[in-house]
Amino acid sequence: MAKKPLTAQTIITYREELGMECEETSKLQSVCDLINSLNINERALSKEQLNEINKQIKSIPTGKQRVLLSALDQVLFYLKEICNWQLPEVKEQAFTDESTKWLLSIHKKNLLASQCFSRYESQRESFIVKRWHDLGWVLLVLNFEVAPLHLSYWQRILSTPTCIEFFEGQFTLKVSHPKPITSYADNSNTSFTRYPLPAFPLRVLQNFYKYLPEKALTTKSLSDAINRWVDTEPYYFAAMGPAEWLRMFQSFWHHHYAVPPKLLRDLSDPMRHVSPLESTKSYTIDTAKEKLLFIPPLNKAVIGAEKKALADAWPHKKLIKYHKLSSKKNSIRPTAPDWDPDNVIPKLFFHFTDELFNEGGVHKKILPPQSIDRYTNFYKNLNPLSFDDASNPETLHSWAHKEFERLDAKTTPWHLYNFLRSAAHQEITDELDLEQFERPELPSLVDPFCLNVSQINSTVELLLSSKNGHAMQRLFASIAVILGYYGAMRRGEILRLCLGDITNINSQKNQLFSIVIRNTPEGTTKNKKTRIITVFMPEPAAKLIRILLKIKTGCDETKPLLGFEHESIGLRSSYYIYPATQALKALFGPKVRFHHLRHGGAELLYLQGLHLAYQRQGCHLSNILQDEATEAMLSKESCLARFDFWLEGRPFDKMNAGLLLDVIAKQLGHSSYATTRRHYLHGMEKTIALLKPACRQYSRAELRYIIDIPVGSNDISRILNSLSQEYSLLSNKDKKQFQPELAESQIINKLKLNTLMGGKSSTTNKQHSTFNKCDFTPLWVSSLPEDFIDKNTNTFYYFCKKVFTALNKEILDFKTANIQWRQLAKGQYLNFTSKELTALKTLGKPKVILHTPKDKSNIETLDIQFSCKCNQKTLQAFKTLCHRGSLKHYTATFLLIQNRKSLNSNKLNMVKHQFLRKADNFNWRKTPYGNTQLIITLKTLIPSTLLAQTLEQYFLNITLK
Repeated sequence: MAKKPLTAQTIITYREELGMECEETSKLQSVCDLINSLNINERALSKEQLNEINKQIKSIPTGKQRVLLSALDQVLFYLKEICNWQLPEVKEQAFTDESTKWLLSIHKKNLLASQCFSRYESQRESFIVKRWHDLGWVLLVLNFEVAPLHLSYWQRILSTPTCIEFFEGQFTLKVSHPKPITSYADNSNTSFTRYPLPAFPLRVLQNFYKYLPEKALTTKSLSDAINRWVDTEPYYFAAMGPAEWLRMFQSFWHHHYAVPPKLLRDLSDPMRHVSPLESTKSYTIDTAKEKLLFIPPLNKAVIGAEKKALADAWPHKKLIKYHKLSSKKNSIRPTAPDWDPDNVIPKLFFHFTDELFNEGGVHKKILPPQSIDRYTNFYKNLNPLSFDDASNPETLHSWAHKEFERLDAKTTPWHLYNFLRSAAHQEITDELDLEQFERPELPSLVDPFCLNVSQINSTVELLLSSKNGHAMQRLFASIAVILGYYGAMRRGEILRLCLGDITNINSQKNQLFSIVIRNTPEGTTKNKKTRIITVFMPEPAAKLIRILLKIKTGCDETKPLLGFEHESIGLRSSYYIYPATQALKALFGPKVRFHHLRHGGAELLYLQGLHLAYQRQGCHLSNILQDEATEAMLSKESCLARFDFWLEGRPFDKMNAGLLLDVIAKQLGHSSYATTRRHYLHGMEKTIALLKPACRQYSRAELRYIIDIPVGSNDISRILNSLSQEYSLLSNKDKKQFQPELAESQIINKLKLNTLMGGKSSTTNKQHSTFNKCDFTPLWVSSLPEDFIDKNTNTFYYFCKKVFTALNKEILDFKTANIQWRQLAKGQYLNFTSKELTALKTLGKPKVILHTPKDKSNIETLDIQFSCKCNQKTLQAFKTLCHRGSLKHYTATFLLIQNRKSLNSNKLNMVKHQFLRKADNFNWRKTPYGNTQLIITLKTLIPSTLLAQTLEQYFLNITLK
């Protein structure tokens, strides 16, 4: 993609909005020019590149050199914080020093902050009665009651009445970012974050918007207004600049709400976090999507000429043609193609084109077919991408990088990037890391999306209850979802997790697991390092994992936890991660990715830590979360259990609370909290709510102001009667002094702001708790067939209740079950087609015989034997079953018994040259009497445990039917 040089103005804007010191524009631009000259194509500055920059700076005369080195630190700080660059370790100390100076500058304002807040509180009591209108007063209210933000942010907020939004049970301020830092940002959707807006500042802001000044607000006019306000009684403060005001308000939040420095930076810098567009809602899953669960992504039927025709057709071109001819009644909309094993690009282009028609482009909501045709006209220039390569993150990214390097037309890289943005939301390619293809000097984009506990439960229930797939596939896919959320594990980490890497910590804590995430021969962790995490989850989810560990008792601990032996990582991804992604998209929309499970798990871990740090009850965020299951995971017991690895039985107040955010980052495998905060924690609406008590006292005068009724109105008695049962029991005298303790949600219900709430209610029906009430196990067990054979359809099911009962009673071990499953026609369970059933009947009823190995260390296996005539009909039946059918994986031994005197035999030649396959064996025997007979013995290698009589009965049923 075309490079856009780094400019000084970008750095200046960023630092000014944080109230940080800034070098002159010319000095900053000189440093930017030095960095631009290096043509860096990734978000990293190497030690050698830093040395080169330092070398050029040090060649300049001393005075200017010192200023340039300071400017270099300021530029690098921006690249690290906003553009997510990795910098040499030597620079980390410089940033630590800057953070220390920042904190010191806050402490210098401690006395002023204390005095200002004290006088503000006294003035607040007068305000709720006198109700004046002044910009300086509004700024004090917002900074003390909402968040400590730079005046430049307040200028945009105060100029935009639409920034107030009702979101997840509370009013919030939608604070736009000066630069887009979200993946969804475009002309219609700006990048933003949310701050909770309590009832009192909400009313102040609403009243301010009614009397907007005629002149446009600027940062200077806001600064003048607040300085003018504090120049009088009761403050009498000297005038301060925007940076000093920010430090003063930061000092207040730091001490009044006990906000640690890292969290304080989050509160006061909206560019450090982003919010999703809207609340995650469950979609109504349609029958078509449900039927597709556990269906292999590759359509095996598309082979040869058909596959070539599909690839040549480029279905997205047909879709464009359909939209061009949409005015015609007879036009039929083309359907999405299947995945092609040799090239997934046609299917990805179809989805990309469909999205452009349905959702529009980055700049326009509606695009004409001619424009979409132009935006997708580079499709023939792309090299093919096989299904296996698309499923592997390394080969997928390698392909994308090569295409970017190869396509050098002016607009093509941009169109290719948009194509990849679409591909990142498809089940197969959803591990595509778009950050690798963004210009490194631009802010690193965030994909904000979260799931709650009830939504995880819904996903697991959908997977377990599916009629498709077999029982172990449904169990593996469900556990992948559970580990992705509660363990906040990456897709590759789950696929590579070995059986020996997960342990139930002890019998007293069945919901607690220790998981080792390490490098394996199949791949490495993101930072190439091993980490150990402790995972706490609800009992229903934990029970599924314990069931799997029980089933796999005695298996090789170096083998994958999810899957069978001899399955490649790509195959496991298709069988277990792909269905989980299908379920997520079916329930919560096409933009949800498997990686968003990690986002939700990271947020849950963060909230659990803050609940401990601020000693909050699990119900503290009740009205915001709207989910009892998530509330249960935030109870004190759950939070203590989740952090048991760190607390080791000690109370939280005995720990160094300053380490909490770093401990959370380490559990997620992040080198610093900065990554966790930026990419996984979305918005401040839950965080700030945790800093404040759930309820506080409200005076009658304040309630009158908030609810917008006249001063001194007795109508407040009616309001109080509905808010507090205690109020009606008081005497008239006591009623006048009564100050109820109320939650913010109780106040919101009384506000006459239906237009702002958009018809939503703060007391919407919660998702009822499924924590420790639902049980996934019966749901899974009820989906199991009772026996191997379905008497109604004669279908053979290997994973039935009999198998799991035998595994539980240790009659059967999973290693044997693994071999049986593989050998039963490679997991196809001998489910014969109608053509194959006819061939079976031609060969005659097969006999299942035991094959006892000479070596006692080997297990007893089963062979399938047919006694039949040696003729063309038998030959065709054998070819149908064993040359290309369900039994083709088994080697055969042929015994031809002939009653004849001569050695020359047409039947002998037929067996040798037409029946025999490469690995088959042949024996020939003459008999003095009887008819010619051909005995075919298929060596299956199926262990005999539980299956000898079962298979005999199965073959009897299907051949007699």
